[in-house]
Amino acid sequence: MFLIYHGPNLSMYLLSSSMDKTVRLWDITSSTCLKTFSHTDYVTCIQFNPVDDNFFISGSLDEKVRIWNVHDRKIEDWNDLHEMVTAACYSPDGQVAMVGSHKGSCHLFDTTEKKLLYKSQIDLRIRKKKSGQKKITGFQFAPGSSLEVLITSADSRIRVVNGDELVHKFKGFRNTSSQISASVAPNGKYVVCASEDSHVYVWRHDNSSHPSRSRSAVDVTNSYEHFHCRDVTVAITWPGAEARGSLGCRSSRHSDSDGAVNSVPETPIRNNEHGSNGTAHSHRYIESPVCEGGASTSTSNHPVEAASPSLPDEQLPSAKSSPGHSSSDLCIGAMDVQRRSAWGLVIVTAGQGGEIRVFQNFGFPVQV
Repeated sequence: MFLIYHGPNLSMYLLSSSMDKTVRLWDITSSTCLKTFSHTDYVTCIQFNPVDDNFFISGSLDEKVRIWNVHDRKIEDWNDLHEMVTAACYSPDGQVAMVGSHKGSCHLFDTTEKKLLYKSQIDLRIRKKKSGQKKITGFQFAPGSSLEVLITSADSRIRVVNGDELVHKFKGFRNTSSQISASVAPNGKYVVCASEDSHVYVWRHDNSSHPSRSRSAVDVTNSYEHFHCRDVTVAITWPGAEARGSLGCRSSRHSDSDGAVNSVPETPIRNNEHGSNGTAHSHRYIESPVCEGGASTSTSNHPVEAASPSLPDEQLPSAKSSPGHSSSDLCIGAMDVQRRSAWGLVIVTAGQGGEIRVFQNFGFPVQV
């Protein structure tokens, strides 16, 4: 597992952990290993402190979570969970650390003084009997928030926690044994996750659309969009790409004078799937030449909008130009800023074979 971090002076550092029970600090510019941090068992999770890159957190199967001082190459503080640690991360402000175990427990620590001061445990309501099905496999805080965090687990669920309260669940993908972690788009409107069924899943994430609820109630989203990507293990949205309709449906690959590829080619549409309402929608993704695939959706209560049109308004075809489909079928005339937020959304994936693939959302969700 890897974490890339841009250090001071625009240099780039990378932390890597492996089965040799170490964490290594790399300088990518010189391709050299700067330091090695030894553990007593396999290291399952690592992350730099987001506000002070002289410290990072690590979790291990030796049941301990540690905060390391990079400069001094020493352990600043540690805590024994008495359960194998399978996930750990900092909040964006570096004030809190969240730690998860193979038994499904989730703990909060105050890290204000670069120490691990225990705060509380979060009840994720994981009801599986086998501990392997409870394992926490990943965390990610929502953009701009130090309270809302996505928690991925091996019971094929993504849970959203606000503070210490469970508020939402996402279902549909498969995770029974892999170290899969969901991520949030930079605009906070979409959740993206790899799946053991060789698909990438996308859910709409919009807190404002959820009705008020009692403290005991948890919103559940069963609807999703997904597309095939063979042996995918990681899927994230590209942080530098602005989701907008800058590419038309007739996209092509262009090269500059040096032969560099400036955009990815159009790929034929493939795949559609019936949702809970008996309808099917075909969606279009531009993808890199290294992978073929298509997108499909499963719809129920909260359909995602990740396949909204990617054409500028003046280029959108009218209902008259699309025989057999009404304007409501094509979602024309009802587009708002929220729907357009997915135009041009770029998803980057990595697979078991080491391939890196790039997909871009474009085209209409057309009823078939």
